[in-house]
Amino acid sequence: MPNLDMDLLRSLVAIADCGSFSAAAAKLGRTQSAISLQIKRLEDTVGHALLERCQGRVAGPTAEGQVLIDYGRRILRLNDEACSCFTQPALAGNLRVGLPEELMESVFPKVLAEFSRSCPRVRISVRCDLSVRLAAQAEAGELDLAIAKRIAGQSQPAEGAQWKLLRREPLIWLTGEGSDAARQSPLPLAVFHEGCVFRVAALAALTGAGLAWTTAFVGSSYTAMRHAVVSGLAVTPLPLSLATTGLVQVREGLPALPEAELVARFGPGEALSSARYLLELFEQQLWQPAVPLSGTKGFDSPVVAVA
Repeated sequence: MPNLDMDLLRSLVAIADCGSFSAAAAKLGRTQSAISLQIKRLEDTVGHALLERCQGRVAGPTAEGQVLIDYGRRILRLNDEACSCFTQPALAGNLRVGLPEELMESVFPKVLAEFSRSCPRVRISVRCDLSVRLAAQAEAGELDLAIAKRIAGQSQPAEGAQWKLLRREPLIWLTGEGSDAARQSPLPLAVFHEGCVFRVAALAALTGAGLAWTTAFVGSSYTAMRHAVVSGLAVTPLPLSLATTGLVQVREGLPALPEAELVARFGPGEALSSARYLLELFEQQLWQPAVPLSGTKGFDSPVVAVA
């Protein structure tokens, strides 16, 4: 009976997660041709085509490919957990983490589950706050790992060589399905509290376009903001990846917004091994492609994750 190669399985799962050979190659640090050869070797091993191809692009997994992807995820998880027991024995103690509130509702649950399985001796404490505060707390040594938001190309606290770019994506205007909020004047806005980089970028864009606005909702919770917008109360500026069910993109009548970036840094001094591992898990989850829902269908600018 043939044995399945871990590297080949990892390439297949990366293609399933990233949606293309080129993105999977970038994620794994290999060339696209190397990834193609690995998939060919894996197909030869199992004796089945694993990916549907259309005009040179990946259209999705075959039935056999989906079965192997499901097994591959479990095999790789067990492999990585077993290796971590021996390669990361020092992962213990306390780990202080600062995150934007949105990540708590999106990628954090999966990251924490994986981290807890691999590092049961590490105790995590999490702080959610505005990015400007998280940046200051990381600089002051109050956090071991901080993940923050910033606007591409603008001077702001979360910048400098110590910050690593994790993801870049479009910042877009969103409103509720069937809502007329985007046509109202002054424009009713749902925003986070003062200091939020999305709020700053949106108000600057509206002021530059000479459009009147009024604050209809202010909060710190993405869930509360989403409900306010879905109900038709207001329009909000959010990254494309947060365009979930019930939200639609406003394509006309409002000024273009800059790109949003997600960045990370460790606390001062030598980074904790547990902090490095946790950041790796976040990066893996952030590589998951953003899937625009009905309201953003046809939007051409993808989320860009940076390895």
